[in-house]
Amino acid sequence: MKRTLLALSVAVGLASISAASYAALPGTWDIGLRGGWAHTNFDSNQYVTDDDDNGFGLGLNVGYNFTSWFGLELGYNYFDGFSTKGKEGTEIGSADYTFHGPELALRFAIPLDDKGSDVYLRAGGMYVIADNDDVGGNETNLSPFAGVGVKYNFTKSFSARLGYDYYFDVYDEDCEAYNGVDTDIGFLYLGFAYTFGGEPDPVPVAEPAPQPQHVNETFSLEAGALFPFDGSNLTDEGNKAVSDVVAEVQAKNVTNATYTVKGYTDRLGAEAYNQKLSAKRADTVANALITSGVPQDAIVSVEGLGEANPVTGTSCDGLKGNDLKQCLAPDRRVEISVEGDIVVEQAPAQAI
Repeated sequence: MKRTLLALSVAVGLASISAASYAALPGTWDIGLRGGWAHTNFDSNQYVTDDDDNGFGLGLNVGYNFTSWFGLELGYNYFDGFSTKGKEGTEIGSADYTFHGPELALRFAIPLDDKGSDVYLRAGGMYVIADNDDVGGNETNLSPFAGVGVKYNFTKSFSARLGYDYYFDVYDEDCEAYNGVDTDIGFLYLGFAYTFGGEPDPVPVAEPAPQPQHVNETFSLEAGALFPFDGSNLTDEGNKAVSDVVAEVQAKNVTNATYTVKGYTDRLGAEAYNQKLSAKRADTVANALITSGVPQDAIVSVEGLGEANPVTGTSCDGLKGNDLKQCLAPDRRVEISVEGDIVVEQAPAQAI
């Protein structure tokens, strides 16, 4: 009796701890099978002592999860393989035992993942039908039990359980020869269960297709960093500057990119000479783009514009000689304009 009260106290304590947690999926049904090792601890009297305490157990259970942490289980158990023997000097022989019957259990759980895996506590009662083949007939008894276990869900529908249940006072024979030969049963089991019902999984919402964003960017490269003075052949520094432009465009994943190349000079010198020089420099940069990996048909325009479109405006007015030449340096340039699309990932839509 003391062992029964202790077990029930532990069950109530663990239940109150787990009542604030979440595990099983609410509104679902479980149906499962279990089997494993069972053991007894028969008491002795003046006629009988234990013989074989080890046996096996099988069980079938159906459960319903009212909430995510509380469920009710109905099952049927069968235990076999146990025996006692008569003591020397008595006329009592060996007796084999089987125990079976329905059980009702409350189940409390602590979560492990969102698929339904959990650590659980079971507590309830089993209506035991005990058979002693020496006495004949069946004896019935109400046996309280408590147990713990862990359930692992491979999916939301299929799970495995490993647990241990302890059934108190499963046998209490009144026959004189077996009076006082009482026993409990411990059951270490492995089981498998199928879960069904509950709310269906939400229908996944297709993510919107990535939307292209049109870009148009111009890179202005000073001629002084590209060419020798009054020349149209790229320096090593100039080749690197062009390659860097191509690398930056590729790093941005610009698709359908097209390139426009425009060459410019400052206002110093003859206009016709400046026009010719700017065209040569534009052609040189276009060839360098192709060498750096730009498809030839992606270069849609190459032209020299000479003294047109100065960027210095009137800021150099009044200067002469070398000062004027240095001030006009930004006008001496090659512009590479790149136009294309960049795919922009959209934020995923929220399921309703």
